[in-house]
Amino acid sequence: MNKVYLLGGLFGVIIVFSVMQGISNVGPAFSVSILLISQLILALIINTLGLFGTEPVSLSLNKFIGVLAMIGGVLIFQFK
Repeated sequence: MNKVYLLGGLFGVIIVFSVMQGISNVGPAFSVSILLISQLILALIINTLGLFGTEPVSLSLNKFIGVLAMIGGVLIFQFK
């Protein structure tokens, strides 16, 4: 078994613990917004650098604007 697969369990524990702490400290809407934005940014980094054995994907201006639009949508939903 590849040891990289164990990172999924570790990330799961970290995410569940962070969400529980975030909900109790700053509220559910804000903690979910932080979670969504951080997942988008981490996915962008993993895809761009080709981490975990994936093919690197070039970051074009259109893709970057798309990620910013998604983050903007999350923020608009948060402050609505």
